Amino acid sequence: MFVRRNTIITLGASAAFGVLAILMARGFIDGAVNTQNAQLRANMASAPPAKAKLKTVPVIVADIRLMPGDPVTAQSVNIVQFPISSVPVGSFSAYEKLFIEPGNPAVALTQIVPGEPILAFKLSAPGGRASLSSVLADNMRAVAIRVNDVSGVAGFVRPEDRVDVVLTREIAPKTITRYGKKGEGSGRKPEFLAEILLQDVKVLAADQISHTGGNFNVNGGIDAPKLAKTITLEVSALQAQKLALAQSVGIMTLALRAPRSDERVNAKAMRTADLGGVQTKKRRTVRRTPVTRPAQVVVIRDDGQPRLVNVYRDQPKQRKLAGGAP
Repeated sequence: MFVRRNTIITLGASAAFGVLAILMARGFIDGAVNTQNAQLRANMASAPPAKAKLKTVPVIVADIRLMPGDPVTAQSVNIVQFPISSVPVGSFSAYEKLFIEPGNPAVALTQIVPGEPILAFKLSAPGGRASLSSVLADNMRAVAIRVNDVSGVAGFVRPEDRVDVVLTREIAPKTITRYGKKGEGSGRKPEFLAEILLQDVKVLAADQISHTGGNFNVNGGIDAPKLAKTITLEVSALQAQKLALAQSVGIMTLALRAPRSDERVNAKAMRTADLGGVQTKKRRTVRRTPVTRPAQVVVIRDDGQPRLVNVYRDQPKQRKLAGGAP
């Protein structure tokens, strides 16, 4: 009987401790879950709101580099998605809108790089061609000037480059004549004058090539510099007059500028005497003593014979003879 009571007490205590352990574990688990839920709610409250999905539309872009005069075909373009707010004006959203006449494709009027949207104002009409006038800026003219291997920078001047135009011309030296008047000297060496005629002028074409194309290569090949006989420049109407007049009075030389150089210099014209190694020979001035011409007078003496006598304004001094007599 006593043993049975102890067994019952032991079982009861075990059950009580088991219930207590279960309650403690449940409280711990509930606390951990509540802490985790609170952390998630805090993270969600601090997180920025999810962005709405951007709306896009198809836009036709160049798949290869297109130079002026290149035909725009289905093989040279591609379709990409553009944000609807960033679609450029004049773009095409479908092949049918771009290729109205598949047999007569339009040509590029300006250079179009890969990834650049194809815009209507950069294309000719279907079956058209690219002309030099289409690449001129507003109110600008195209003027060609003669160059050689030296004045054309050895063929390194290419379309889209920027250059300065230097004019070298001969000027007649001025001399003082016998009567003190200025006149053109004929016996002296000619003098030359060099001045910057135009600055930061765009090159439109070299000979009949109006675009660069390909990669630059100074070692030879299809992209090697080529000597040109004429360079076409983009100038204003007043600058066109200056170039036309300069070609008839002197020699023009091109000075190639750096790609991003916008420097404008106010350089004065240089003469031959301004060069460091040139020295101008000074003229020797000779002073001449004025010669007094005598006046001739007819004198009739006692014998009645006329004689012609020279009369000087300043009588020359007579030498004194020995003894003091004149």
